[in-house]
Amino acid sequence: MMQSVAAPSRLSVGLVSLTVLTLLAGATARAAEPAETPDELEPPEVHTPDRSVASGGFLPWTMAARSDAQRALVFGQGGYDGAWRGAVFQTTLEAQVLGRLSVRAGGSYIGPSGTFRPEAGLRIDALRQERHGVDMAVLGVYESAGFNTVKAVTARVALSRAFGKTRLVSNIGYGYGFNDGERYGDVRVAGLRAVGRSVHIGLDSRMRFDLEYDNDEPPGEPEWEAVAGPIATYSFDRFVLTGTAGMSAMKQRLIPTKHYGAIATLGFGTVF
Repeated sequence: MMQSVAAPSRLSVGLVSLTVLTLLAGATARAAEPAETPDELEPPEVHTPDRSVASGGFLPWTMAARSDAQRALVFGQGGYDGAWRGAVFQTTLEAQVLGRLSVRAGGSYIGPSGTFRPEAGLRIDALRQERHGVDMAVLGVYESAGFNTVKAVTARVALSRAFGKTRLVSNIGYGYGFNDGERYGDVRVAGLRAVGRSVHIGLDSRMRFDLEYDNDEPPGEPEWEAVAGPIATYSFDRFVLTGTAGMSAMKQRLIPTKHYGAIATLGFGTVF
C-alpha cells in the first residue's frame, strides 16, 4: 500500500510547497512594492469578463480567491478525459448575496458510465491583497457524490496574489464523506498571465487523494487523481471562451492498475 501512494504523496507535497512559496513571495513583494495600488487591484466599477478572468474566476480546476470582479458568474466546460476514458463536464454558478458572501452551485459528470453530481455551498472572501498582501477565500460545499463517490461536505481555502499582469492561485481542501468515514484531500495550483486585455494564458492543476484506507470501500472509488495542463481564455463583451489541454492520471482503490491519458476541454461563461 505504501508503494501505491508514494507517487501521489510526493506530488501533493510539491503542490503544497508551491502554495507556501506563493504566500512567502506575496509577503516579500508587498514589502517592496510602492504605496500606490496597482490598477489590477483596484475594485472594479464595471463588472467585465476580463477582470473576472484575471482574478482566476474562469480557471478550469482551481477556485479563485476573490470574487469582487463580478456580481454573478456562470461557467460551463466539457471535454474528454483519457484517464477516465470518457466525457467530462462541469458547471459553476456563483452569485454575491451579501457583501463578500456568495452562494455557489453547480455539478460535474465523469464518463463513461457516471451520473451528474450536483453540489451547492457558500464562499466568503476573507482577505484582500490591497490590505493583507494576499487574497483569500473560504468555501464550504455539499456534494451529492464527492471524490470518494459518496455524499460529502468539503471545505476549501483559496489563496492568490497578483504580480502585475501575472496571478498565482492555490487551493487546499478537505472532504468528509457521510458513509464509512470516507475522507479525501484536495490540492490545486494555477498561474495566469494577461497577454492583452482580452487574452490570458497559464497553467492549472489539481490533485485529489483518498485519506481513508481499509477494505470496505465504495465501488469504483478513486485512490488518487491528478490533472494538469496549459489554459487559454478569450473574453469579449460579457462572455468568456476557455480552452484546456493536458494530461490526466488516476488509480482506483483496491485495483493495482493506474490509468493515464490526455485531457482536453472547452468552456463558455459570462459575468453580470
